Amino acid sequence: MITNNTSTNQNLLDEYSSLLLRRDHLFRDAGAYQVMYTAEFGELIVANLELKVACIKEKKTISYCRRRMNRGLAIDVERMQGEIEEEMTLYREQLDEMLGDVERAKAAKTIGQFESSRSKRIYRKLVKLLHPDIFPTVNEDEELRDLWQRIVEAYYRCDVETLEDLEIVARATLKRYGTDDWEVEADNLEERIERVERQINDILTTEPYTYCELLHDEAKKKAHREELQAEHDEYEAYLTELKKTLEAMLNEGGIRLLWNMS
Repeated sequence: MITNNTSTNQNLLDEYSSLLLRRDHLFRDAGAYQVMYTAEFGELIVANLELKVACIKEKKTISYCRRRMNRGLAIDVERMQGEIEEEMTLYREQLDEMLGDVERAKAAKTIGQFESSRSKRIYRKLVKLLHPDIFPTVNEDEELRDLWQRIVEAYYRCDVETLEDLEIVARATLKRYGTDDWEVEADNLEERIERVERQINDILTTEPYTYCELLHDEAKKKAHREELQAEHDEYEAYLTELKKTLEAMLNEGGIRLLWNMS
């Protein structure tokens, strides 16, 4: 039941529900654009990241050798490599994560217009039944909270069949709970509406949603690819320069390299 049954309050509640639906729809679209962007440019981005990691490793090697040289000490190559690899762990993890994103993006299926429209219609009905921002009971009950999470995940995947099944599960579950005893959260609706409107604006004006324009314009895609390629060339040149710097420093410094032979 609605705690304040005035016409104005009902209109605000309807507006709030509609905005929540739009926000979640934009979240899903933003996720789709991220996947499309990664599938389109991911391999080049990974190549750039690999070069960036290689440059960082080379710089750390130079720094390590310079410190040893300044102290007149020999360089234990195995120890140096171990210390540098430990420092590189975070960068390696970032690279592995990006590689995984590329593989998942390339394997992702294209969502048809029918599936997108159908999933939105089902989700719209489920929002009115279970959205936690409207019905606090969902956050307080583990079964309802898990059910809502499954609905959101299926909606983001545009999984129509799962959403159809979950709609039946949701209605059966709510029947057991006796939805007539629920109270709609109707306090501070104006503030809630403003908050969701800000969230919608943030989505529309930031990545990955803003990839939409790029992904649907062949000229812009070509320009972006050229930018990434230019970045790749710069990293390659920088890596070459770092290697030469390290080689010259070792040759001119008369440094001794120690190799642990097992």
